[in-house]
Amino acid sequence: MTYLLLVCLAAPNFVNVAESAGLTGFSSGRAVFVDLNADGRLDVVLDRQHFFRQAENGRFEKLPPLPAPSPPGLLLFADFDNDGDLDCFAGYFTEPENPKRKNNDGRNTLYRNTGDGWVAVPLKMPRTSVHAACAFDYDRDGNLDLFVASGYVVYGRGLEAHPDRLYRGDGKGGFVDMTQRVGLLTATAPGKMASSKPTYGAAHGDFDGDGWQDLWVCTYGRQWNHLWRYDPKRAAFANVGKDSGFRGDAVTHGRYPAWLKKFWKKKYGSERQDEQPFRANGNTFDCAIADYDNDGDMDCILAEITHLWAGDSSDRTSLLVNQGGKFQRRADAFSRRHVIERWNQGDIHAGWIDFDNDGLLDALIASSDYPDRQELRLFRQRPDHTFEAPRTFSWEGAGQISVGDYDNDGDQDILCGRSLNRLPKDRRKELGKSCALFRNEVGNKNHWLQVVCTGKSGKGGKGANRDGIGCRIRVTTADGVTQTREIRGGLGHAGHNGPYVAHFGLGAHKTAARVEVVWPDAAGSRRVLKDQSANRRLQIEQR
Repeated sequence: MTYLLLVCLAAPNFVNVAESAGLTGFSSGRAVFVDLNADGRLDVVLDRQHFFRQAENGRFEKLPPLPAPSPPGLLLFADFDNDGDLDCFAGYFTEPENPKRKNNDGRNTLYRNTGDGWVAVPLKMPRTSVHAACAFDYDRDGNLDLFVASGYVVYGRGLEAHPDRLYRGDGKGGFVDMTQRVGLLTATAPGKMASSKPTYGAAHGDFDGDGWQDLWVCTYGRQWNHLWRYDPKRAAFANVGKDSGFRGDAVTHGRYPAWLKKFWKKKYGSERQDEQPFRANGNTFDCAIADYDNDGDMDCILAEITHLWAGDSSDRTSLLVNQGGKFQRRADAFSRRHVIERWNQGDIHAGWIDFDNDGLLDALIASSDYPDRQELRLFRQRPDHTFEAPRTFSWEGAGQISVGDYDNDGDQDILCGRSLNRLPKDRRKELGKSCALFRNEVGNKNHWLQVVCTGKSGKGGKGANRDGIGCRIRVTTADGVTQTREIRGGLGHAGHNGPYVAHFGLGAHKTAARVEVVWPDAAGSRRVLKDQSANRRLQIEQR
């Protein structure tokens, strides 16, 4: 049997400064950049329980954790009450129907940020196996809403899954369940497009460019993904996953390879049955949305766990290129190598970064959870929108990633957690508990511009949410190239998120000829600024 072998380049432009920054010695499967105290410096939260504030000297100081009775499954930071600081939604993975599961009493909670600490606000939500969440303003009323995604009713026992739910925010920290009213309620019985599926990732983004945010939903268990398009006339969502090509690739025969069937028969004495079409797609965890090719619409990377033994109908990590409402799926966009013949790819997190500020977004893929040399890889984008062979970080078991300019020097840095799952005991001990803080040492050689958008809803006006989540920002340089960014409140699996800052690499351009912001308010209002100087953070407040 043959397998792919490609040369991987090292990532020399980044230096891991986690130790000198005071971030080692802590579990870090999840890792998030977040400005907890609104001072303009990025802070860090690791593994949903270790909070760190960045001091003026660039080191991180340990803070008390949330006053939670047990560690949540995920944390999502957003200004739900429009008061100017970030609150925290804590989602819990529980299986009430599973009598064998211990510590199963967690309940979803909103922790309001008072500036001096956190105040718990209990939420009336069903107890489910929460895997993902995102905050966005689906109806553009100026208040952040909350999408909560759940998995199987009981993992490993049947295919029944909990429905995902959408909650409308009141701007004061309260929520109302809108799931059924907006057409998102799915059925319990598995096997159909309208069935509830185990959702492991959730993101939002304007898929069709109509000014309204849509829901991009990632499904585990090789089932179909959902793309829920919002129709403001009906005030409801419709599933366009099939028509858009988002739900999975075209190979749906579900056949397992002959060698696996032979092995199965010998070991278990029974035939390994092929999968039905609805179980012949991907184990999709992350959805990194961006206009990577600068054509004005939103593309994405779907990060997948893929096993050789699952056969060729199991989806690979792919680039989905938006071509006016339909995706062209490119499973070969990111070249890979396998160090063992019967390989696994544990691609659980993905993201975008313009690491060299050349105006082209580069791809990040973080792999873990399988003893197959799973690492963090950076794929630099070429001018023709293909990607170079990966530059590999020496960071085995690459967990959750977050991208942001933590040292405020104009280039984007990478925070990466570490997962020790399925690694041998001695290897887990050798690697230890730590995150990586990869400081970028190349990107600021080109020019750049960062844009922060603040909505006026918190000032009593009928405007956009304070975080500017859902803002679409376009920056045009003198050569006529326009880059488009959207501010997102949740990017995929397990609270994957980043700072609410739009970063633009400008290359040799010392100014941005035009900066346009389209606000996610009722009117879809716009603001245009011209001739903005580079190499600074541009604060734009809604008028």
